[in-house]
Amino acid sequence: MSAAAQSRGSQGPSGMSEHAYLVFFVTSLALLMASVDGTIVNVGLRTMQSELNTNIALLGWTLTGYTLTQTIAMPLAGKLSDEWGRKRLFLGAVVIFTLSSAAAGLAPNVHLLIVFRVFQAIGGGAFLPSATGIVSDAFGDKRGTAIGLFTSIFPLGGIIGPNLGGFLLDHTTWRWIFYVNVPIGILLLVLGVFVLPNTKIVSNVKRSVDVMGASYFAASMLGVLYGMTELANNPNATSDPMMWASFGTGLVMLVLFLRHETRTPAPMIELELLKWRPFAAANAYNFLYGVAAFGLFSFIPYYASYAYNMTPGESGLILTPRSIAMATLSTVSSFFLIRVGYRKPMILGALVVALSLILMSQGWHDITLFGWHVPNLMLLGAITTISGLGVGIGGPASNNASLDLVPEKVAAVAGLRGMFRSTGGTLGTALITLYLSHQTDAGVGLQHIFVILAVVLVATIPIVFLIPERGQIPAGRPVDTTSPSGARPVMDVVEVGE
Repeated sequence: MSAAAQSRGSQGPSGMSEHAYLVFFVTSLALLMASVDGTIVNVGLRTMQSELNTNIALLGWTLTGYTLTQTIAMPLAGKLSDEWGRKRLFLGAVVIFTLSSAAAGLAPNVHLLIVFRVFQAIGGGAFLPSATGIVSDAFGDKRGTAIGLFTSIFPLGGIIGPNLGGFLLDHTTWRWIFYVNVPIGILLLVLGVFVLPNTKIVSNVKRSVDVMGASYFAASMLGVLYGMTELANNPNATSDPMMWASFGTGLVMLVLFLRHETRTPAPMIELELLKWRPFAAANAYNFLYGVAAFGLFSFIPYYASYAYNMTPGESGLILTPRSIAMATLSTVSSFFLIRVGYRKPMILGALVVALSLILMSQGWHDITLFGWHVPNLMLLGAITTISGLGVGIGGPASNNASLDLVPEKVAAVAGLRGMFRSTGGTLGTALITLYLSHQTDAGVGLQHIFVILAVVLVATIPIVFLIPERGQIPAGRPVDTTSPSGARPVMDVVEVGE
């Protein structure tokens, strides 16, 4: 019997572990913790800006620094999950996330807060790839539905986070939006030790993590983001040589990154695989989706506070119906993927979210509908609910589309998918903060941004038609020419198990 088979233990006819649902609960709790953290921070932006005596350009690094680090951590964590063992990496991520959350709550200034948010992202970035691998092994042939249900976990955090964050900000201090992760992390660590099965990876290939590639990529992104921050802080910085040097350094590091990835035996990104049109299309979609989705979600509370003078509690409350809609629709659509495929939900979801962005951009206040006065809180809640319906419809399909292209390396592919989505989110967030820093009215500036994000989402629709439908993987997938048989996909097949 193979090591993978021995490690899985008792399984049903579909290869599903007898403890699969318990494993799903534990891994979902980690994703819930990360989701709660993200939504709480969004609600607290304006409060932190005031109490830390900083500006939106610098405070924006608590978002861009987090997503940038996640971008780098996800693909590396995907490989480490396959090569070191799912459980070991997962529990390590829990420890890092919990300790850095406590440190973020103690941060005396925005600079240290950014540092601790980076460490949070190292732990948070490892959650999704390792959890995806754990659940994939535990559920066997039913992994598609289980992984699709992960999409419903994030909206649950979207329900808890904004409302809990609003309550904490109204009654205590912004520091508690980070402290709240500590008891959850401790509970998760205890459950993970006893519930998650040990995994042993068996591989005939000795490989290393592409630290140099990750360093080049990080330097490239930092160069670009720092240049954008300088431009945000100083509108006249267009003549500043340091700003252009920062952009130039980012470009040079990008070229070195791509050059390195073509030569190293264990690249951070499999460029040959990305040259395969279906896989490239799937990740292009993820990139543009990240630009629009992060831009919309991260700044709705900020928009509500500036354009409508809402309290933190109110701005968190308007996200609740959106999260409920996401959780409901993502659960339903996960079960219908076999019947309807991937393209229809992805297209419909993008159009629905784009519609919500257009509605949000109108800046309606105190409207009357059929003779009935609609409060602003209810109006914004209804519009954000529409966006939640769109994400719930298209999310499970987009999550599974890239996994089906390279199913034998599910954790690594999940890391790459998250990397492209986070890269889009990082650049999108940075561009939004740059634009807002040059606007005298942040509310009006965000209305302009919502229109642009709607256009970005519509632009993803042609890309969807380049992504194969479920179960229809076209010929031409790159193979690893270093393999003796030459028949193995670029992403090495590693025998894994529970």
